[in-house]
Amino acid sequence: MNHTVVHRTPLDASLLRLRGARVLPLAEGLAATVAAEAEVESPVIEAPAPFDDLVGSWNAKLPPGGSLELQARVRRGADWSKWFSLGRALPGLWVSAKPQESPWGLVDIDTLRLKDKAQAFQYRFLLTALKRPVTLIQAAVTVSNGEAASVPPFRAKAREIKVAPRSQCQAPRELRRDICSPTSLAMALGHWGVERTAAQLARKVRDSRTGIFGHWAFNVAGAADCGVEGWVARLGGLEELAALIEDGRPVVASLSFGPGKLAGSPLRRTSGHLVLVTGFDKAGDVIVLDPAAPRARLARRVYARRQFHAAWMLNKRGLAYVLAPLRGRRLAVGAAVADLMAKPRRGKDGLNDAEHLSQLLYGETVLVERVRGDWVLVTAEQQPHWRGRRWAGYRGWLRADALTAQLPGPADCVVRTRQALVQRGRSILSLSVGTRLSCAARLGGIAHIRLLDGSVAELPDDDLLRFPARGHNAENGRSQLVKTAELFLGTSYYWGGRSGVQRDPSIGVDCSGLSSLAYRVHGLDIPRDAQAQWLRAKPLRRSRLKRGDLVFLSEPGSRARVSHVMLYTGGDGLIESRKSAGRALRSSFKERFGRALRELENGDEVLDLTLPRPRLRRLYFGRYL
Repeated sequence: MNHTVVHRTPLDASLLRLRGARVLPLAEGLAATVAAEAEVESPVIEAPAPFDDLVGSWNAKLPPGGSLELQARVRRGADWSKWFSLGRALPGLWVSAKPQESPWGLVDIDTLRLKDKAQAFQYRFLLTALKRPVTLIQAAVTVSNGEAASVPPFRAKAREIKVAPRSQCQAPRELRRDICSPTSLAMALGHWGVERTAAQLARKVRDSRTGIFGHWAFNVAGAADCGVEGWVARLGGLEELAALIEDGRPVVASLSFGPGKLAGSPLRRTSGHLVLVTGFDKAGDVIVLDPAAPRARLARRVYARRQFHAAWMLNKRGLAYVLAPLRGRRLAVGAAVADLMAKPRRGKDGLNDAEHLSQLLYGETVLVERVRGDWVLVTAEQQPHWRGRRWAGYRGWLRADALTAQLPGPADCVVRTRQALVQRGRSILSLSVGTRLSCAARLGGIAHIRLLDGSVAELPDDDLLRFPARGHNAENGRSQLVKTAELFLGTSYYWGGRSGVQRDPSIGVDCSGLSSLAYRVHGLDIPRDAQAQWLRAKPLRRSRLKRGDLVFLSEPGSRARVSHVMLYTGGDGLIESRKSAGRALRSSFKERFGRALRELENGDEVLDLTLPRPRLRRLYFGRYL
């Protein structure tokens, strides 16, 4: 079990207890001091499983006279440990914590090692400031228990990120033996357009107490000082590492191995060494730039997948520096539902606001493109859209306070009721149909789910469908598509609506929002708009149409531009959210076109009788299952 918590957004900051500090806009950071002494304390964070190892990290701006100290404590059962110091920072100076030991555990330079496993933790920052405020940009804590799965099969695409190689052996003689960490960091920063020599970074991140250059938290804090945010993580394995590479993010990884245990390494053995992972080849072996190579041109190495897994996951618990500038970074929706807008502004609060593009559900992820005040321009990853040359996520503006830096883990269930009331302590959270969740346990008809902030909440097990649903081609899956669509019958048509949680229970979804949610419950993320859904669907002849398939209508008088989608329910039936009717309803081919389904074929021209003024449109059938 490796688990990392990252706090970076205004929503994350709202969970913190601030004393002498205030929450910042997303572009500026997490929190800033408003007093000479300040404290930023996290809530109690429950780990997914017991852990015996904790590492913290931060990004901050320290003006002259400012200082920062990171502390952490852990809970075992109902008892809490004391606060352990994990290091201090002053302008231009890093000071690792002195050795601390108690019956709970000990601090080993940058790591809290526990003598017995704990179940929860808290962190806090003690900040001091003189004339100018101290800014805490980001906070992160990673915990682990030393257990690692076997080497997974390689499922990702072969990819290599081109990064300029460097060798620590070409640094000044007094540094070259000990600067694998700042050399790897220098290569990673170079990828993000920040040029620093290994020697410059070594002097920047040096621990003034021990003299070492590899203090994990100080390296990512030093990267942030250079303009590239990052955190220390213990990644979950090679698949998570491959996902970061697929995102175009080289990763600094920590290795340890004995003689002959990492073939091709410049080192015969090491108790601790850092390399920059830049890719995977077709066999799934790991491509790295190893700073221990005698020359920069010799730094590129390919390490066997199984041997790298042992050196990194088994021996170093998957420790890594993850660098992620805010632009291009992946965040998650932490609100029950978030409105995606065409412009960075509040909507007109009407049902037909054309600038209301879509809605995102709790746990859906986005890629940040730009930040403007309280708004973020994002690409919604779970809502594919055709951008003329390629498929990408749907694009629009979200409120920054709807986003969290804490990304969801693998989901194993999905909300199947229109709204699920989730109890978290004394508070109630309404989650929409289609919201994907991770279930920690099921007991007595109650499901215990893990939320993004690490808390565990409860809801009736009947509100959930095991995810993914059984076989995408199973008849019960097609039945579930229809049942999901039926949840919205009678609700008002809402342009851009794609949620079961609205400001008024009578408000529903638009036509493509209805089909998007139906398929999301079934485990498929189909495109957001009717036109894109048609482009990506498999065309069907009428004779092959099955319940749950989609029926598309073109713009009046057009063959190529689709503007409406309906869900086929079997027989002659349809369910749709129809703008002209102002609501979601059952309809039929006979009602809409004056012709039964048996008289129609894919691509036929039909007269839409439901329009205020009947118009000719093209009819198309499409399938995703």
